Amino acid sequence: MGLLKELRLRFRPPRMEDPDFGVLLYMHIPHAPANSYWEGEWLFPATRTKVAIALPGGLDGPDIKARAFYLELSTQFDHVVKQVWPALDRVFREWIGRPLDTDLWKDVRLSGFGVEPLNIVPITWDVMFETTGEKWLAITVPFVGDSPQDPVVDT
Repeated sequence: MGLLKELRLRFRPPRMEDPDFGVLLYMHIPHAPANSYWEGEWLFPATRTKVAIALPGGLDGPDIKARAFYLELSTQFDHVVKQVWPALDRVFREWIGRPLDTDLWKDVRLSGFGVEPLNIVPITWDVMFETTGEKWLAITVPFVGDSPQDPVVDT
């Protein structure tokens, strides 16, 4: 890729209006172009809240498999919540000193999703939450395929 094009991608990244995900911004990775992606805030249909997303893809747009993955997440979100519940409860007990409320949304808000390039099997992805109380935590629950892994907590 030419120097001028590299500079343009770095300082004036392309934007697009996606019919499903809204405005997306292209994040070019110069040293690993295959890892470039589109990012944005998606009005997530399952919760009707804005969440951060990153979709693998090239200059021509998000990868079709990544698009399908996110759209499927919306239809399967109740199942995802059941899978992450124990991890969120452990984080609350350890970091907040009490169990997670039976109404999840009193304690956390959904903040985003991430997915690695989908040519890697099993799929590696994550779901992120932020606490809503006095103590702010960002809680990321990574998944390998359908299996939740240990949560990662940021303060």
